[in-house]
Amino acid sequence: MSINTYDEVPYPSSSFPQTHPIKLATIARLFGMSPVNPANCNVLELGCADGANLIPFAQLYPNSTFVGVDLSARQVESGEKAIAQIGLKNITLQQKNILDFDAEGKKFDYIIVHGIYSWVPENVREKILDICDTSLSENGVAYISYNALPGWHMRGMIRDMMLFHTHQFADVQQRIGQSRALVKFLADSVSTENNPYGQFLKNELTSMQGWADGYLRHDFLEEENRAFYFHEFVENAAKHNLQYLGEPELSAMLASNFSPQVQQTLQKVGRNIIAMEQYMDFLRNRMFRMTLLAKKDAKLNRGIDATILKDFYFGALARPVKEDVNLQAGQKEEFRMANNVTFSSDSALVKAILVTLNKAGLNHISFADLMASVRGLLNQGGSAIREAGHEAREEAVIAQQLLLLYSRGLLEIVFTPHPAVAIKNEGKLKATEFARFQALNEPRHVTNLRHVSIRMDAFARHVLSLMDGTRDVDQLAEAMAEKVQSGLFTVQDGGQNVTDTAKLKAILTPRINAVIDQVSRTSFLQSA
Repeated sequence: MSINTYDEVPYPSSSFPQTHPIKLATIARLFGMSPVNPANCNVLELGCADGANLIPFAQLYPNSTFVGVDLSARQVESGEKAIAQIGLKNITLQQKNILDFDAEGKKFDYIIVHGIYSWVPENVREKILDICDTSLSENGVAYISYNALPGWHMRGMIRDMMLFHTHQFADVQQRIGQSRALVKFLADSVSTENNPYGQFLKNELTSMQGWADGYLRHDFLEEENRAFYFHEFVENAAKHNLQYLGEPELSAMLASNFSPQVQQTLQKVGRNIIAMEQYMDFLRNRMFRMTLLAKKDAKLNRGIDATILKDFYFGALARPVKEDVNLQAGQKEEFRMANNVTFSSDSALVKAILVTLNKAGLNHISFADLMASVRGLLNQGGSAIREAGHEAREEAVIAQQLLLLYSRGLLEIVFTPHPAVAIKNEGKLKATEFARFQALNEPRHVTNLRHVSIRMDAFARHVLSLMDGTRDVDQLAEAMAEKVQSGLFTVQDGGQNVTDTAKLKAILTPRINAVIDQVSRTSFLQSA
């Protein structure tokens, strides 16, 4: 990985929710480990770019320490400016080659390596695994993402075509432009009718239209880009005293999400978890993996006992389609996921669980609180699950149902709750300092309290930048009016620019309220 390529065209930097220490800790705990609480941990990120993935963690967890390493001086300098402006003291970014990194005996509870492993030479890949071997704490978790086979074969074919076509161009921007032009030419020229190859090219063209130049430059035109079969990666990790733990999402690991016939075959050929995962990759044509590793001596329990969920917290991923849900058994009700996929259930218990989680809003609730609410709803609806009044039996039934819903990706389970998200209120409005910094300095997206990068238009970003906990809606309107008067925005009424403060506030307030609705729904607000 050359320093020039990443300084020349920086890689698009953002937050990666799947790398959140809470996610890593959750999987580790489900499989019997005792992970360190993210609120008091040490985190290392190799290939941290400008720290956009690491800085939000450092801000939310002041009692934890964070170290980032990246080859690009340009991106590290950018990250250091953000850290200095925010005033964070628990994070450092180091500009150096991964080969030169020395932990100096320090142990890390979570090591993150996202978008690096496939794009570096073999000696750097070995160094990454060596760092995980020597610097991961006893109950630590390492996250490493990489291009996976067999799926990458198809995308790798596109990369080969791009490299062939663009080797004649010296200018990097011309190479990027020519790469886009080549795929467009191929997609426009190859028939898609009864032609999987043509359809694949068409899909790639559609996908590429949303890619930033930096992504195209480094994911496709970089000198190094190697994909791996899952079993190859795990075998290499084992040479460095590391074992396969899992994936950030449990649902991605389960054969139960295939048809019964496929499950039966997988049980026959999948002689162990590594073989099972590899066969599932064959079935899914998987092209990218996010693999979690643990120390080889970590004791893992693959048979998840649902009773362990009593120590976890729960959040909603699916919302009722109807406002008033009928909790009676046998009465089907629909629920909608964030991707607009809907599913229905006639189970009184399932409906009570999902209604309870939705009442909790954007925050997670404990098992005890969930139990109390579900019991109340079911008793009220005449659908009690009580067996001769045995509370232990009730808890076991609910725990099993929670595990089933989680395994299907229908609710969220976390080892420890995320920092609380404030619901829209009429008082002072507050977003994190890093979100406010990004709002003014990052034109593409802003990171919320759930570590998700959210796209915002310029007006919304400027409103968010003012949410420092000192302003209510009226004061936000006044501050935005000042921005208009300074020439940053223009507001027109009847074809004429408006400059009067009172009139500007009247026009801007509805738009500001819309932004408040947006940032409230997307987990940006803290308690002021």
